[in-house]
Amino acid sequence: MSTIVCPSCNTPAPAGSVFCDNCGYDLRNVAASPAVSAQTVLASPPGGGFNCPQCGQPNVPGASFCENCGAQLGQPAPAQQPPYQAPMQQPPYQAPVQQPPYQPPVQQPPYQAPVQQPPYQAPVQQPPYQPPYQAPVQQPPYQPPYQAPMQQPMGGTGRLVVQGSNANIPIPSGKPTMIIGREDPVSSIFPDIDLDPYGGHDAGVGRQHAKLLAQGGQILLEDNNSVNGTWVNRQKLPPNQPRPLNNGDELRLGKLILNFYTN
Repeated sequence: MSTIVCPSCNTPAPAGSVFCDNCGYDLRNVAASPAVSAQTVLASPPGGGFNCPQCGQPNVPGASFCENCGAQLGQPAPAQQPPYQAPMQQPPYQAPVQQPPYQPPVQQPPYQAPVQQPPYQAPVQQPPYQPPYQAPVQQPPYQPPYQAPMQQPMGGTGRLVVQGSNANIPIPSGKPTMIIGREDPVSSIFPDIDLDPYGGHDAGVGRQHAKLLAQGGQILLEDNNSVNGTWVNRQKLPPNQPRPLNNGDELRLGKLILNFYTN
């Protein structure tokens, strides 16, 4: 049987076909071709079907008989299967590695050049300690210790005169020491020269205010550490330091003023 080959898609068609079954090309002016071989008939037309070996009619894949002429269609050789390949062994599951939390890079301090050390200097040798110079203390010239002259008993060599009243108070004789003060029987104090009758109490004269001393034929006055003080010619006497008296000297015991006279 002769066939017609479509000049557009090269699909064979039975002789007398008006249009190509594959692409619809007009086959009325196409000349018929000699009969095709079984290899040509069995060639797969476009679309994956088979051409009938009798009439060349394309058929759907898997058809046993031609849809145009009913001829039995040969089955194409089964497709070659690729050789069996065992599935690839998957590696055992590994949990993803936990990444540590992000930490910003540590800021490095700005570069500082090393401090230049001064060249070594040996320690200065200190001179041995010398205490500051002190001039030697001038010692006063030697004086022998004071020795009071031997006390002589007083004679009737003097008297005291109270200023204002001109009262005369004789100095008793027979004793080297005479206490001047105020009599106080309650305290059993009886001075040798009692000034209480002459205003001694109001003048601040003490009970044992002062004393008269006879030394080397001279009369001395000594303050007996009194409360209101003792003066000779308006100079206050230090306590327990006797002061020689001269004729006419002014004495003050407290506020009571007297004059000393020699006989």
